[in-house]
Amino acid sequence: MIDIDTYNNLPLVSDADALFNKQLASAGITRNQLFSKLAPLFVEDANAGRYAACLIHHHYDLKPGERMVTNNLSTKPLEIGSDSFSANIIAQIWLRTGEAIEYRVVTDSSTANLPPPPPAEFFEKFRSLLDPIGIDILGVCLADAELEDGFIWQESDGPGDRERIFTIIPRTAKPAPGYYEVTWIPKLDKDGQSTMGCGTNCGTCERKRSYVLSKVDDGDNNELN
Repeated sequence: MIDIDTYNNLPLVSDADALFNKQLASAGITRNQLFSKLAPLFVEDANAGRYAACLIHHHYDLKPGERMVTNNLSTKPLEIGSDSFSANIIAQIWLRTGEAIEYRVVTDSSTANLPPPPPAEFFEKFRSLLDPIGIDILGVCLADAELEDGFIWQESDGPGDRERIFTIIPRTAKPAPGYYEVTWIPKLDKDGQSTMGCGTNCGTCERKRSYVLSKVDDGDNNELN
C-alpha cells in the first residue's frame, strides 16, 4: 500500500500515455511487440488470464485517510474506517513493485471468482521483462473475467465528487478525443498463441474536482480550476 502523497503524485492519464510512448520509443519497441513479450507471463501463470497489464496513473487527489475504491461500476475515494470501507475491500491495482494503489469492493459471491494478489515471483518476472528496456509506467491489475469478447470498458467522469464511472462499449467503437488505452487483457488466440488486447479506454478527468491537499487541513475544499 503506497502513501497518499505517492498516489497523488502519480501522472495523469494523458501524461502517463505520453511517457509510455516515450519509453517505447527509447526502447525501440512497439506496443504490440511489448505486449507479445508480456503475454506469456500473464497467460501461462498459475492464475492464467486473471491479471492484466495496466497504465499507472491517477485522476483525483486523495485526502489523508482515503483510498480509491471501485464498487460495481463506480470508483471514488472512501475513508478508511468509515461504514463504507469494510473488510470486503481488496487490492485491484499494483505498481510493478507489488505495492497496491487502488482497491475494489467484493461480495461473498464474487470473492470466489477472484484470484489472490499476484505473488512476488510474478512481479519479479514482470520487472525482468520491463526493467532492461526502461519501461516503468506499467503495473498489474485484476482482469475482468465478465467482459465479453468484442467489448471493452470506457472510464469517464461520474456525477459524484472525484468519481469515475465505467460503461461497456464495442471494441470497434472509435475512441473519443482525450481517451487512452489503460488496461491490456491477456488471452489465447484461435491458434493458441498468447496475446494481449485493450480492455479499458480511459478519459481525461476534470481536474477542477480534484482537491488541493494543502487546503484540506483547514477545511477549505477549494478546487482546482
